[in-house]
Amino acid sequence: MERNSSYIYGSVAPKIPQETGRYPERKKVTRSVPQKAMPSQSSIPKVQMIFIVVFMVAVSFVILYRYTTISEMNYKMGMLTQEYDKLRDENRALKVDIETSINLDYVKEYAETNLRMHKPDNYQLVLVDVPKSDYSVVVDQSYIDGATGNTSLMSNIVNFFKAILP
Repeated sequence: MERNSSYIYGSVAPKIPQETGRYPERKKVTRSVPQKAMPSQSSIPKVQMIFIVVFMVAVSFVILYRYTTISEMNYKMGMLTQEYDKLRDENRALKVDIETSINLDYVKEYAETNLRMHKPDNYQLVLVDVPKSDYSVVVDQSYIDGATGNTSLMSNIVNFFKAILP
């Protein structure tokens, strides 16, 4: 069994090739320059490549349009929130002005003098009896236990068979 390595197995010396002359013929080593392999045809046709590029540009514009729309809506929402806060503060100030400007003594005097209104006398008061519509029902604890005790499916099935079979 011959091996291509330089290590020799065994004790026998290898045979040296004999030289025919003083200078052995040397083999000429020619180096070949690798040429770049040019594909004869592209793996992706030009039309498909153009379609992919156009599609990517369109998707990019859709995403850009979406973000601009979102930022525009956020701006409008901020402006409307500021306007709402301003109107709410103005409304609170007007409520305070109304509450502080009303003088109940002036209203009473105006009603009595100009509108001829007055408080009713004792004989003008009519008392009305309103029947009680609110009532409470007292329930026994045994009724509550019976109503809540048979809520499981298994206990309902067992009770059903107990009622059928004596």
